Amino acid sequence: MALSRMRVIGRSVLAVIAIMMIGTIGYMLIEGMGVLDALYMTTITVTTIGFREVFPLSDAGRLFTILMAFGGIGVILLIGSSLARMLLETDLRRMVGLRRDLSMIRRIKNHVVVCGHGRMGRAVVDVLQQRKVSFVVVEADAQNCHELEERRIPVVQGDATLNAVLQAARVQSARTMIACLADDAHNVFSILLARQLQPEISIIARAVEEEAEERLRLAGADKVINPYRIGGVRLAFTAIKPTVMDFIEASVPGTTMELELAEVVVHPDSDLVGKTLASAEVRQRFGIIVVALKRGDESTFNPGPDAVMHAGDVLVALGPVPAIESIEQATQ
Repeated sequence: MALSRMRVIGRSVLAVIAIMMIGTIGYMLIEGMGVLDALYMTTITVTTIGFREVFPLSDAGRLFTILMAFGGIGVILLIGSSLARMLLETDLRRMVGLRRDLSMIRRIKNHVVVCGHGRMGRAVVDVLQQRKVSFVVVEADAQNCHELEERRIPVVQGDATLNAVLQAARVQSARTMIACLADDAHNVFSILLARQLQPEISIIARAVEEEAEERLRLAGADKVINPYRIGGVRLAFTAIKPTVMDFIEASVPGTTMELELAEVVVHPDSDLVGKTLASAEVRQRFGIIVVALKRGDESTFNPGPDAVMHAGDVLVALGPVPAIESIEQATQ
């Protein structure tokens, strides 16, 4: 799109230069004018300003002036139509893209709704994009929405504390909502509304103030994250146990090491159902370490080789990204 705009602008500039050169040279040859006088006559003729002539023109000069006037009008119309077409095509592309995104939002389900696209929301969106998770952003700022639209990211512009806005983001069919608005009060309102629209939705909230954590939980948040506390803990442990923190950070997206700590759900049709970790040769076959096994509300840390996997179990696995993807496919 940028290249197309540059071509339109380039053609327009060349047309102006060409008509100015033709007029200047023509007046110099026909009327014997100097360069400045010829350029002046060309300018007032092409732009149809109509200031006085440098001196009375001959019949040939008048005829040339008439031709230059029509030529100037033609160039102006050409430039105007080209620029108008460029702007119209841009708007049409944007409108088509928006309609396509809105149509996609209307059909989306089992997705993540991200409320707020500030610094925290941007980090969330980057990870969801990287992991190819379906999501919709709810954002009030028009400029942020425009940037998201340019990146072809589904976005609903509006206040996340309004019923119509969350409905437009399909909260009623979402699996998770992440509330990372600018202040705790708005997060509380958005959580209450989302819980009303979708009682079974999993809600994760960002706490701005420490005293707001309990209010967010009472509002209906399943998990509350305080980024300042987490950041402080990481800073302290990096100072105390730097090697351990290096290993932990290896499972965070964007690091150089290709490790991932992931949740793997064992589906009913998986060939792992009914097998132990040893008989399924999980470590040898996939090259991952099962850190924990969650069944319902009970979690077993570091399960033994005789632990049996049932349908619906969640394996917390650590390993290289390709290995995690391999076991995720095997558990489908």
